[in-house]
Amino acid sequence: MRPQNLHRKLTWFGVLLLTISCLSPIVSIFGTGGDVLQHAGTGAAATFLLGIAVAVVWAVIYAELGSAYPYAGGDYVGVGRILGPWAGFASLTLWSATAGPGTAFLVRTLGVYFCDLVPTASPGPVTFLALLAATAVALLAVRTSALITGLFLAVEMVAVVALIAAGLWHPARSLGAALLHPVTLGAAGATVPTALGAMGLAAVSAAYATTGGNQAVAFGEELIEPHRYMGHVVMLAAAIGALATAVPVIAVALGAADLGAVLGSKAPFSTFVAGVAGPLAGRALSAGVIVSLFNALVAALMFYARLLFSLGRDAIFHGAVNAQLAAVHTDSGAPRVATVVFSLITGACCLLATHTLIVFTSGLTVYSLALVSIAVLVGRRRCLTGQPGYWRSPLYPLAPLLGILLALAFGIADLADGAEGRPSLLLLGAIIAAGLAWHHLVLRRRPGGWTPMVLMPSAEAVAQRADAID
Repeated sequence: MRPQNLHRKLTWFGVLLLTISCLSPIVSIFGTGGDVLQHAGTGAAATFLLGIAVAVVWAVIYAELGSAYPYAGGDYVGVGRILGPWAGFASLTLWSATAGPGTAFLVRTLGVYFCDLVPTASPGPVTFLALLAATAVALLAVRTSALITGLFLAVEMVAVVALIAAGLWHPARSLGAALLHPVTLGAAGATVPTALGAMGLAAVSAAYATTGGNQAVAFGEELIEPHRYMGHVVMLAAAIGALATAVPVIAVALGAADLGAVLGSKAPFSTFVAGVAGPLAGRALSAGVIVSLFNALVAALMFYARLLFSLGRDAIFHGAVNAQLAAVHTDSGAPRVATVVFSLITGACCLLATHTLIVFTSGLTVYSLALVSIAVLVGRRRCLTGQPGYWRSPLYPLAPLLGILLALAFGIADLADGAEGRPSLLLLGAIIAAGLAWHHLVLRRRPGGWTPMVLMPSAEAVAQRADAID
């Protein structure tokens, strides 16, 4: 192996499959969606409708930034080139700190669901065997990996459609009733009106579950004609992911006849399907969740391996480490060393407590949405994003301004959550501060300083050429 560029062999459809696999609607439904349903009850319908609106704002912002800067490092490259190296390194630090814990939570969840379906299995061995198998798939050629994840994604979408059909077949209540008079399960086991505070926290969780599409940017150096297609891929992936996540939750909130049994269950969606179609259908759906979790794990390993690859190429670490991380396997085109290293990091994070993993990731949306929204505002003004040939956000500057407002609203909601949200904001804030100190004391003092590397013609280059012509 030797350092080289990633192989540009993915079509827009291949990147779309990988991105939706990263989003994994079923994982969001059974994970965050189940939690929202238990706390907000039928109010989950309203919170997930709001989540779709938030997903649109998120996608528009990322589509403009990703179209101008479609690089393996994702957010931090565009943020760093527009706002300055310090902002890029803050974004880099944020994503690096949350990558391992977020993926570890995913693989741990897979182990729990597998052991629930196969009671004789042990969570520990299942967790690490699943991680090993997913790593093997992630090491394949990127087009092969995209094909495999696409096949798994087809199974996941069948499960999504089944949930929607089961929920809307014989609805127990109207959408208007769920929106205007939301109810949940009270302490005494009877349904009670959903509290406003519970609706607020549920709305933040629903927004987190439905947003996405930005994962496509990390595959930009493997996408054919990235500036042309990236914005559309981000928007399409975000729309499919948001609808495939929100609509099933809304359908179950409307269709649950025995609301007490569904809301009181640790697995509300499996309980709902079992009540509608029988226990065998509930177990079949659980099997679909396991397939979806494995698919999401493969896509996450590929996504974050490209982040590590970008860190090596941008010379973040010691020279020998950078060379290995930035190496691309000649035949497969995969950053295999970066993939294995990230898999080992994920395995180590699997040893942490589940609450710790959640705390590491809960505040990610607040910081990342704020940085990217500001970058798009400044980028358009400086002619670095939204230029001819690149994707432009409609009704500019509405989306980035809404993004900043949403980041503030999510931040306030997280600060009110003393169990997970507030500790996460404080922890990630401290990590970002440490990263900025490293940038100031080490990277900035290198000869020539440090800035994210770009390899292809970018919006910045277009602007520079325009200035030269003028």
